[in-house]
Amino acid sequence: MSDSIPEISKLLFSSFPPQFPKISKSDIIRLWSLELQWFNPEDANLVVSHLLDMNWIIESEDFLHPNSNIDLSPPILGWQPILRDILNSPFNDLKTASIQNELDIITTKQNTQYSHESDNESKSFEDKTNILINYVSKKSGLTNREVIRRSQRKRKALGPVTLWLCVSLLAREQGLDMDKINQILEK
Repeated sequence: MSDSIPEISKLLFSSFPPQFPKISKSDIIRLWSLELQWFNPEDANLVVSHLLDMNWIIESEDFLHPNSNIDLSPPILGWQPILRDILNSPFNDLKTASIQNELDIITTKQNTQYSHESDNESKSFEDKTNILINYVSKKSGLTNREVIRRSQRKRKALGPVTLWLCVSLLAREQGLDMDKINQILEK
């Protein structure tokens, strides 16, 4: 049973990138079954349900995120999770910290370091970017992770541009309604 804990740590590290630590249940099932081909869709759904029941993954506001008290470790090249080990994992009895409490602490620290105007402005752009990523993902059929990956490639190619601009360019390439993109950015 103790062999499953490193497996889960590697699985969660691979599934929840730092730039996008929350993922919807359908996106994680799609990631594991279609993109990474670790499990078939039924097994991926079973793994998500098991990890939720065992307190390894937390669900809040229709998004999943790893339990914040788990030390995530990067897997070695070519690693794949072992379904049997994951499904035999014990209950994670580490205390679960609310992601909202963590965000409140981070926001408080930022407020003491920066002026309120610049903090609100940067948070506003971050919120708009996340809304834009979710919108492009839904309308184009791409996962959030794929939208971010493609946008970051554009960002590297174009130089000093913002992520929201690259997401907007991706939306245009995907043939999405640019008026809706403008509305999201103007809010």
